[in-house]
Amino acid sequence: MKTQAVVVADDPVYVSWLQNAAGQNTDFSLLRPLDADDLIERLQMLGRTDIVFFQFDASNVDLRVGMVERLLERMPEVPAAGLGAESNPDIVLAAMRAGARDFFVLRRDEANVAALMGKLLRRNTTVTKTQQKQGKLFTLLSANSSGDTAFVAAHLALAAQQQLPSGERVLLVDIASPPGAGTIFLNINQSYSVLDAINDVYRSDQTLVDTAFARHADGIFVLSLPEDLVGRAQINHDELTKLLQVLRGLFGVIVVAVDGLTPLEGLTGMVGLADRSLLLTNQSILMSRHSKYLLRALRLDDCPLDRAALLVDSYHRRVGLEPENLAELLDIPLLGTLSGSAQRMPAMNAGEPMFSIAPKDPFCEDVRSVTQALLSGAGSAPAPQRGLLKKMFS
Repeated sequence: MKTQAVVVADDPVYVSWLQNAAGQNTDFSLLRPLDADDLIERLQMLGRTDIVFFQFDASNVDLRVGMVERLLERMPEVPAAGLGAESNPDIVLAAMRAGARDFFVLRRDEANVAALMGKLLRRNTTVTKTQQKQGKLFTLLSANSSGDTAFVAAHLALAAQQQLPSGERVLLVDIASPPGAGTIFLNINQSYSVLDAINDVYRSDQTLVDTAFARHADGIFVLSLPEDLVGRAQINHDELTKLLQVLRGLFGVIVVAVDGLTPLEGLTGMVGLADRSLLLTNQSILMSRHSKYLLRALRLDDCPLDRAALLVDSYHRRVGLEPENLAELLDIPLLGTLSGSAQRMPAMNAGEPMFSIAPKDPFCEDVRSVTQALLSGAGSAPAPQRGLLKKMFS
């Protein structure tokens, strides 16, 4: 049985190009609908439709976006793809965000049209298989709003990328405050935020990831709040949970940075979804008290804390509560500590990871040790060897 494809385009050259590139196993029909409602009526009159191509250019982006969205609303089983005379990044992104699963460029992609169409038509089977494989999800939670939360989460994600097998992908999701800290510390110009991804949850797939998600030079993908956001982010946490569930099928590891400004139901949902959750605190009385209050609120909300552990940041000996004592006071197991470092602020301001500007800093060793414990499921991070001990065994 031949594939029935519809091409929504102003120029019939797209139909002839696709027909020549796809071969005789597909029949292409040209439609020039007036609007989204007219498109649906015409498709219903045609009968069976296996795939719809939409031609995009600078003059019709809004119209075509509306058509794609209406198609997927009324006929979600029919995949949509974009067409264009050139690969304009803004136009491609608009098509993908509307729900197009791929974008074909006229007279450039003819060698791949048949294969890419086959991939689109097999999408439901592919998605099912992908979702069977679930990546690990780690939540890094801080009671207070601090840039340190995103900074530590970014380094956990980078360390996970270093330790995972080649080909495994890592995603940092930063919804902590201050907004956009994760992208600032990694010097990433983000055009697609976590708020956009939440709105596009039902369209999230590998194509959207590759097209829209920001990516750091060291390989990790990043979704963060917009850095120009003023006030508390308005997040639908049910939709955020759905997004994280979808993304677990697309990434080997996801690290989520979140803090106590997030509503309690959102925190409970993310901690419950995570394979491991780390409560990030330091040795100060302020942070330890707020951490205690946050844990109490989570327990009263029946949040599952059996997979939660304590991570003490900016640790210095004999300057405050020792990590073991702090864990006992908070009634939560201690996973590890992260050494304080004079290089942290220069790294933040430079937009460079500590792994780049101070690779031998104790903080880097500690982060790798904590990440190793998370990936292996160990109860605590092995203490890195330093000083004379390290020299003896190196």
